[in-house]
Amino acid sequence: MRPPGGFTFHKQGNPWLSWHYITSNSHAILSATSEHVTLTIEAVALGLALSIPLAALARQRQWLRSTIMNFCTALYAVPSLAFIVALVKVFNLSRLTVVIPLAAYSLVILVRNILTGLDEVSGETVDAARGMGLSNPRIFFRVRLPIATPAIVAGLRLAVVSTIELVVIGGYVGGGGYGAKVFEGFNTKSHTELATYIVLTVLLALIADSLLLLTQRLITPWRRGMATS
Repeated sequence: MRPPGGFTFHKQGNPWLSWHYITSNSHAILSATSEHVTLTIEAVALGLALSIPLAALARQRQWLRSTIMNFCTALYAVPSLAFIVALVKVFNLSRLTVVIPLAAYSLVILVRNILTGLDEVSGETVDAARGMGLSNPRIFFRVRLPIATPAIVAGLRLAVVSTIELVVIGGYVGGGGYGAKVFEGFNTKSHTELATYIVLTVLLALIADSLLLLTQRLITPWRRGMATS
């Protein structure tokens, strides 16, 4: 016999999924969602702020390209939990303990995609911009980056989805978001709490990816014209 307001895939009293749990804990779910989204935005924003100059440097100094990419790949290879726990000794249990590792993991995706986008800018386009009197910094921000936007947004989609998933690991050190609830559910053996926040993590990743895809289509209308031609 299933409990009121819920449907169980396990024994009665400790269901894997329960609508009653969601409605009775809506405030906690909204709070955890807000924390999770904030941590994701902070980490990806920091990663993007670091990846643009790194990609620009790698593009301008070809001999540094492999070194920068190898460095980003090495950071990505560090186990997430070990990375976070190591930073606890430096930043204690602050937001930086979670945000910095997540930003570091996003670099390998963002730098690679930004470089791919920059490589797609033709020499003729750059020469035309120089002919109009634009300096190298203006060419980079007003010509190269806009043309590279589709590749950059594609990288952002991957970075955001992976970061949303990795934020859960931050819950191990009290990072907040869905992770804190996932580990709480695991420790208390609450199937309902554990499953609810895992499902919410997946849903949040799908929603974020869809929003970024929509944003890409809105800010690159010329791509729609190319697709239909």
